[in-house]
Amino acid sequence: MLEIFQSFEQMTGRFSPSVLIASGIIIFLLGLCVWIAGHSLRKVLIFLAGLAGGVFVGLYVVGRNALSALIAGGLAGLIALILERVLVVLLAAAMAAAIAFTILAEPYFVQTQTVDAQNNTQSDTQNDLSALTTITLREIPQELKTFGLESGEKIKQAGMNVPVYIWTIIAAVAAIFLVCGMFLWRLASALFFSVTGTVVIFLGMILLLSYKGTEPISHIRNNPFISAAIFFAMIGFGAIVQLLLCKDKKKEKVAEIKTSGKKGKGNKGSEKVVEHDWRSA
Repeated sequence: MLEIFQSFEQMTGRFSPSVLIASGIIIFLLGLCVWIAGHSLRKVLIFLAGLAGGVFVGLYVVGRNALSALIAGGLAGLIALILERVLVVLLAAAMAAAIAFTILAEPYFVQTQTVDAQNNTQSDTQNDLSALTTITLREIPQELKTFGLESGEKIKQAGMNVPVYIWTIIAAVAAIFLVCGMFLWRLASALFFSVTGTVVIFLGMILLLSYKGTEPISHIRNNPFISAAIFFAMIGFGAIVQLLLCKDKKKEKVAEIKTSGKKGKGNKGSEKVVEHDWRSA
């Protein structure tokens, strides 16, 4: 999987400095918000995720025009907002499976990359020469599309090499998060947004460091244990912050006590009893 991120790093290294700086800062700040306050912003984030997914389907699957994209995006965003909790649990399980796949299938990515490197020596030389050219703003969508297709093919090849017992472990991890998310929804939500925010922060840092030419993915590859420790420490810290600060009301019982009669007792009061439960919103 690190080979895919390294390819992304090499591609972004060809972006213009203004694109790298602007996009890196925006993505980094967005990741910071999701990392610290994703649970509180979950309705907005889930709606935007559904909207983006619907627009993508409308543009590339259904009608392939702006009208179908707007209709599909609006419907998908509305459905995502209605099924907010279900989607968060499903996305958390999918995220856990993706992380497990990234860790357990890494050797099979190395094998795939080794075979590709042996069969594509000449194409690698041509890519090194083309890397000297700068990608214009209009060429970025096409480059991202090409990168996505190539990455999907590499993931597919690696997945075909992964033995059954590893797939069983990945499925078990996803099932555990799915079941736990049903009973500990708030914890699952905090972990999901913490992981998502951490990944987005790393992506923004890659763009900013690519502008400096420091090759952050190469440093991560040379120090995998330190990088993994930082990654999981950020996940834990972000989840704890959201659990402590992003508190939601589960129940609010308002009882109005009405009294009448003697002086000092003829007033109306209301007593609010708020119960907080860390397991659910």
